[in-house]
Amino acid sequence: MSAANSIFATSARAIVNQTIRNAAASENQSENTLEEDSLLNAAERELETKDLEAKEPETEDLKTEDLKTKDLKAEDLKIENVEQEVTRAIAQLTSGDFHSKWDFAKQFAKRFEHCADRPVALLIHHLQNSQDTENQWFLVRTLGHFNHPTVVEALANFLMTTPVEALQTEAIKSLTGLGSSAIALLTDLIGSPAVEQRILAARVLAKIRRSAVIAPLISVANDPHEQLRIVATEALGSFHDDRVTPVLTQALRDRPSVAIEAIRALGRRSDLLSSTDIIAQLQHCLTAADKDMAKESAIALGRLAAQGNQPRAAVDALGKFIIQPAPSEVKVTAVRALGWIDSPAATDYLTAAFGYPFPIVTDEVKQEIARSLGQTRSAALKPVAAAPLVSWLQTASQADQQTLSDLTLAGSDLGLNQGLNQGLNRGLNLEINLALKQTVLSAVARLSDSSATQSVIGFMGDPDDRVRMHALSALKQIEPKTGQAKVQHYLLTANLSAAQKERIIDSLTAW
Repeated sequence: MSAANSIFATSARAIVNQTIRNAAASENQSENTLEEDSLLNAAERELETKDLEAKEPETEDLKTEDLKTKDLKAEDLKIENVEQEVTRAIAQLTSGDFHSKWDFAKQFAKRFEHCADRPVALLIHHLQNSQDTENQWFLVRTLGHFNHPTVVEALANFLMTTPVEALQTEAIKSLTGLGSSAIALLTDLIGSPAVEQRILAARVLAKIRRSAVIAPLISVANDPHEQLRIVATEALGSFHDDRVTPVLTQALRDRPSVAIEAIRALGRRSDLLSSTDIIAQLQHCLTAADKDMAKESAIALGRLAAQGNQPRAAVDALGKFIIQPAPSEVKVTAVRALGWIDSPAATDYLTAAFGYPFPIVTDEVKQEIARSLGQTRSAALKPVAAAPLVSWLQTASQADQQTLSDLTLAGSDLGLNQGLNQGLNRGLNLEINLALKQTVLSAVARLSDSSATQSVIGFMGDPDDRVRMHALSALKQIEPKTGQAKVQHYLLTANLSAAQKERIIDSLTAW
């Protein structure tokens, strides 16, 4: 309390005491006591009021002094110490735990908002030289608050060079947050005579999935440089925009690397089926000399058939293709695409193709057909899918029996070595592929078709232990309760060699 306040307090108490003594002379003792308390309380309240009035000017003086100091510091920061302050701030931003970095990152831009772009160079320098992923993440996040061309260029370069997905995501987020200014700068760069800058700008624009990037990307869709066309086509494919469709259909006639991006994009555009004949264009690509392009076309047609409102045209395109002369690896992809569709028409095409002989349908393609039929999901279609597989198992089993008989006869009539050679040649001509046997057995097991039981049991006596294992597994799935009894009955009734019976009994013990 100040000296003036002390003097005032002493005087007030003296007045109170004098008033009390005067009141005591004219009033009784009880009234004096009440009056004394009342007067004392009044005096104390007056003292408190005076104290507050005395303190207020002092507080105002302190506030004024603080504001002056703050303004002075701000002025110093603007003129002399920006680099030092920014360096200290970046040190805080890149040290401590994640929570403290998060809080400081939110304050950084506000703290230096009066410094224009002066912190930018230091932030970029630290970003380019930091090896710590977490620190880089916060530096990218902080740079996103400074809307400046240098920031856009730095973030664009960082986006294209960092292999870390989290950093790529944050860089895209920061560039997107900068909005039209970032897109405008990148649009200018895409028109640069330097090819490297144009490719960089196109790649970054491709990451910013906003409609404002469509026009600049279309501008390079026919660029002489193939890499630019690839980037533009891939990015444009993600937009459902009327301006994009002609670009994609035109790209189908470009080099395979560009056409593949257009094919992938059109395969996701089932909304175009009612307005654009993309099925016919993709069907034409099925016969492309480039195998990758042809396979992508098969995948796109399968996706359109599974998701579109008019799937039959795509199913027909794939179904007819798999029985035409074409590379087996492309046919395998087309068969797989038909398998995804799981429709009556697709199943009919697969079952018909399974019956075609070599070389129209090779064992590799036939194996994929069996696998696709085995993955049929519709309960109504499962018997249809199983029929050609069961028939093939029966034929293969009979062929194996005939081969063994021929080997025995040839060995007895011509001598062991010559008989083996002739028998082996006969076996090779039958083209009973080991891998195909295993695939068909697995397929009928998944379909759980009981009509395959007898044939499956027969393969439990196959000379190859892998086939026997697949046959046992299939029987367990088809006949989990009665399978063992049926094997016993088969052993008693079937015309089997001693070796076959032994192998079946060995397989049965593994049940």
